[in-house]
Amino acid sequence: MTGDHLVYLGLLLGALACMALIDHRARLLLFSAHPVRGAVVLVVGTVVFLAWDVVAIAEDYYERGGAAMTGIELAPHLPLEELFFILFLCYVTLVLHGLLTRWSAARARRTGRETR
Repeated sequence: MTGDHLVYLGLLLGALACMALIDHRARLLLFSAHPVRGAVVLVVGTVVFLAWDVVAIAEDYYERGGAAMTGIELAPHLPLEELFFILFLCYVTLVLHGLLTRWSAARARRTGRETR
């Protein structure tokens, strides 16, 4: 396995690390007051999308490919990188939801003060 085969996985891990830094700074999901609840939601979302991928692979909608892949498969045509890609998508969605919820609440508080 050459370094080229680790580029995509490395980028995915870097993106996950960046999401973790944002989460840690803003205390939104895994670093919030309820980290277990956040972890459960993240894991359940990841499992659901992995199951969706397995069904899509079984129905021949797509298959594994790409020179930048490690070649490690979790199941036939389901590369290791797909797990981290789905984990990243779920994590970024949950972090974005937390940020937007916080922003919306702050905006509502400001608007409420202005009308008084």
